[in-house]
Amino acid sequence: MQNKNIKLAFATAAVLVTLAFFLIVLDSQLSAILKFVLAAGTLAVCGIAIATALGMDGWGGLYMLRSKHGLDTIDSIARRWPGFWELLAEMGMVVAYGSFAYFLMAKKKRTLANIVCVWALGTFFLVLLSALLPVAMNVLLSMVSGGAEFAGAGAQMQGTLAKLDFVKYVSLALMMLGGIALTVTASIVAFAAMVASAFLQAAMGNSAVLANTQPGGMPILPGINLDLVTGVIALAIVLVVHEGMHGILARIYKLPLTSAGLVFFGFLPFGAFVDINEKKLFKEKREKQNAVFVAGTTANFTASIVVYLMLLLFVSSTEGFRVSGVYVDSGTLPHGTVINSINGVPIYTLLNANLSPNTTYSIETSSGVFERTTDAKGRIGIMYVVADRSGSFGALRYAPEFSWMQFVLEVLGLTFALNIVVASVNLVPLPLFDGYYLMKNAVGNNRWVVTAITYLVSAAFLLTLLPWILK
Repeated sequence: MQNKNIKLAFATAAVLVTLAFFLIVLDSQLSAILKFVLAAGTLAVCGIAIATALGMDGWGGLYMLRSKHGLDTIDSIARRWPGFWELLAEMGMVVAYGSFAYFLMAKKKRTLANIVCVWALGTFFLVLLSALLPVAMNVLLSMVSGGAEFAGAGAQMQGTLAKLDFVKYVSLALMMLGGIALTVTASIVAFAAMVASAFLQAAMGNSAVLANTQPGGMPILPGINLDLVTGVIALAIVLVVHEGMHGILARIYKLPLTSAGLVFFGFLPFGAFVDINEKKLFKEKREKQNAVFVAGTTANFTASIVVYLMLLLFVSSTEGFRVSGVYVDSGTLPHGTVINSINGVPIYTLLNANLSPNTTYSIETSSGVFERTTDAKGRIGIMYVVADRSGSFGALRYAPEFSWMQFVLEVLGLTFALNIVVASVNLVPLPLFDGYYLMKNAVGNNRWVVTAITYLVSAAFLLTLLPWILK
């Protein structure tokens, strides 16, 4: 008993020390990427310490709290509507892999109704989700600190490809042939090629191109570059939905579940998991394996559509509680302050205007009048958000007395965005992703092809992140 108390005391101390350092990093003036590295490193050390002290399964700072609770619920759901869940997984396969889904699904005699549901509705949702993916990215980047830098990568790639007339036809062909999996993977490889070209030009003496190249991906960590509470809630929903659907399909195919539980990264709740007996899973027919692997992504895509509809309903029904204005997001004025005018000129007439460099301006706000001097480029040191009550342009902001509505809006928006973005990236054939196992089953026993695809995509993925080194 005494030894157990010592271990619990050690784990508690690790959490308290990590929390203190985490808050120090959060309040520092360091760059977003440096904050992320320091916070992630601290959480990893905390997680390793807790896993070691309490004898929990873990890796790299992640550790799992296992339990048998929830398994009965998964069994009950699987038994109640097995046909529906199998049909949903097959539709998800079409969304994920387009026409290639034919080679991944079970070959069985199908009724006309089944064909319509799987292929017609699957194709409809493929087109719908492909249209929603850019919307989700915009929502996510608007809520992530440093998101504007990452958004520049997408704009840079779109600007380059827009010069090529055939690209839109190629994109459509990729989507119909290989679904979201092929489209996203091809986008990663294409952007990696742009980054590689920039590095080559820099090696030849033209460093300007590389300096203007933005990263093609960014790390996200609640509390650092994403609101802590909103981020934890949205990520928890994403992972519970994802893992729960894996468990449901596994039970439909009579595969045993050994446990379920929560995943922590340091002291932060990071998600959920369902342990499927992998030995029995990999002994099943590949078609059944594929259904289990794609089930989690299918659930996330489905959840993204449902939450998006909820978001639209919420936004349309709460317009009367919103306000318009220009809000300070960060910088030399208090966060959330409404800017009314600069030197007596209404702010809306100045949004796209350049201020004179090295000039002192009087800024009238909801928090009083402030004097700020611009720098040599005419910048006043303020990041702002333009809010519009109707939502026809800018962001949405609710009146202070209805701040809980702002919280609901952000939870719905982030849950929608993360569901579709995480599901799409999960289909990329990278090790530990579901897309890797699906690709492996599709290729069959050809290890050389599996290895070649894995190394190519992994190298491309890492290459898209290299511009962070220059930040």
